[in-house]
Amino acid sequence: MLEIESIDYAIGDKTILSHVGLQVKAGELWVILGPNGAGKSTLLNVLSGELSAFQSQVCLNQQPLTSYTPIQLARLRAVMPQSVGLEFGFWVKEVVALGLLDAPRDQIENLVKQALALFDVSHLAQRNYLTLSGGEKQRTHLARVMAQILSPLTTASARFLLLDECTSNLDLAHQQQVFKVLKQCAREQNMGVVAVLHDLNLASQFADQALLLHEGAVYASGRVETVLTQANIEAVYQTPVEVIERPNAWRIIVPSSR
Repeated sequence: MLEIESIDYAIGDKTILSHVGLQVKAGELWVILGPNGAGKSTLLNVLSGELSAFQSQVCLNQQPLTSYTPIQLARLRAVMPQSVGLEFGFWVKEVVALGLLDAPRDQIENLVKQALALFDVSHLAQRNYLTLSGGEKQRTHLARVMAQILSPLTTASARFLLLDECTSNLDLAHQQQVFKVLKQCAREQNMGVVAVLHDLNLASQFADQALLLHEGAVYASGRVETVLTQANIEAVYQTPVEVIERPNAWRIIVPSSR
């Protein structure tokens, strides 16, 4: 389990997070939702340990992050931030292999191939990373963090993948493909996934659990269908919506002219 309890964080007199708690179990796909400035990326940075002041308050598999060495932590959780700066002309397969520096050398090539295939970038393996489109770069980094977390060195314990707007540059087909992979890996690989997301319909379709932030505080948390209600969405996003219920399918959220 990856968990925090009642985190508070402010910069000067600006409250970023207020009494925010979260418990993510292996096998679950969580989404963190909310309007711009709600505290979504900050919360992900707390969970990952990027905000070091909170490392002792974040527990990973019942131990605080501070109890892990960097190598141990890298084996149990992988992080893809909203923006990844890489200015070297590596081949795509070399970028993916960066997530496997601690893996057995004789397994790296096969692990890279598996990760490339998961996100439909096998055909780009020997392309210069700097020549890729924004969406291709995003899928390359998804393959990198997935390779890291699927390394055979990590299989004994629950693992966690933390993603910040991982589909922001992707077309409709690749958005669907990415979240199908994330859902499958959560189910089959003893993995918990936490994704910061703006697309409420992707959340409705794929997420198990959702946390809806409003001005740094938790407005609603729990099963995605109980969080993504018309009342909650309109209160947090300050815009009218229609929530369309469909038998045996996820609900669809559309803007309303009301």
